[in-house]
Amino acid sequence: MPELEINLDALAHNLRLIRRQEQAWGFRFLPVLKMVASHPDVVDFLRTQGYARYGIADMTEHLLYGQEPPARTGRVLINLAPPDRADDVVRLFERSAFSCESTFRALDAAARAAGLHHEALLMVDIGDMREGIPQEDAPALLRAVAAASQRAAHGPGAHVAGIGVNLGCLYGTCPDDENMALLEALAARAGALLGHALHRVSLGGSIFWNWFARRHGHGPHLPPGCIMEFRMGDPLLLGRDMYRDETLLAGDFRQDIFRLSATVLEVTERDIRPPRQSVHNGRGLHADCPDLGKRLRALVDCGSLHTDVRGLSLARPDWRISDFSGNYAILDLSGCPQAPAPGEHVRFIPSYWAVARTCRMPHIRKTLIHDTLPGRSLPDSRPASPQQETAPLSEVS
Repeated sequence: MPELEINLDALAHNLRLIRRQEQAWGFRFLPVLKMVASHPDVVDFLRTQGYARYGIADMTEHLLYGQEPPARTGRVLINLAPPDRADDVVRLFERSAFSCESTFRALDAAARAAGLHHEALLMVDIGDMREGIPQEDAPALLRAVAAASQRAAHGPGAHVAGIGVNLGCLYGTCPDDENMALLEALAARAGALLGHALHRVSLGGSIFWNWFARRHGHGPHLPPGCIMEFRMGDPLLLGRDMYRDETLLAGDFRQDIFRLSATVLEVTERDIRPPRQSVHNGRGLHADCPDLGKRLRALVDCGSLHTDVRGLSLARPDWRISDFSGNYAILDLSGCPQAPAPGEHVRFIPSYWAVARTCRMPHIRKTLIHDTLPGRSLPDSRPASPQQETAPLSEVS
């Protein structure tokens, strides 16, 4: 069974860089934990660093850990709220997103019935065409919900706390002068349309980071008292702009937060040749035999049931992943001067989606590590008994 290592020192380093830019550029960071499925120990780490609020993509992520969170404080649903689950949304989250009047009405009714104040963020589409009301239709929607939002400003109900946008995620749409001008114009009108001040403009997608960096932090002008929020995860968890496939600017961000460790099960030399007769393989695909002839191969216990194998890479140039199935990956070691032995561990560098899939597998162990200290094994369900120290993994890399 593979194991995911999470380097707390690398996380802390990236968080320091983010905090520095918060002060320099004047934004507020909302860490989005979609990549790690809001793992409780990452949440706990952020809270110790002063970040009590965090973004959650799927409203049922807590079911991965076997229990409901003790409180909704700090939990923000960044995806659009499902109107038929409005009762659960206001119970589990202090803020959620909407893009139509019926969803807002459902959130407002549910919050009033529960005696809760719920923040609602109006999502507006400014060009990526994923979610959000078209920007030209947003003023009418703001007027339609203004009375309810005003009523909930200091009591139970749904209160429009701001407007949010997302870029990059569907079509790779970049921020530019035109779509940022549209956002600036809407923010300037929103307070008058709502009848109360706009509290925040939330920018979603790490594609915004390098755009701001190249402009030395200058973005759209917002009304007085309105907060600019960066709603993103990559500066913290990935340390890279995966939209542009380039390093993040404004700091030496670390990209070694995650490592995936797998165990070598067998090492064999095989004479690879096409089968005499074949059909689709276990993944439902027609597979050609790669690298015909005698090949030295290692079988490791990490397959598509555990992670996105296509998103794994190896630090060693003389090793490569040649194929995989549900439970195994096959490493081609041909030409390698020293092969690993069964029982040794191989560490992979996982991509965003490889980490995301592994974090949604409750049976795969996650371990917090430091740069120089042994790891601490953390089961996904949170037992009452103290967690035990584990010895560092052996490594072949």
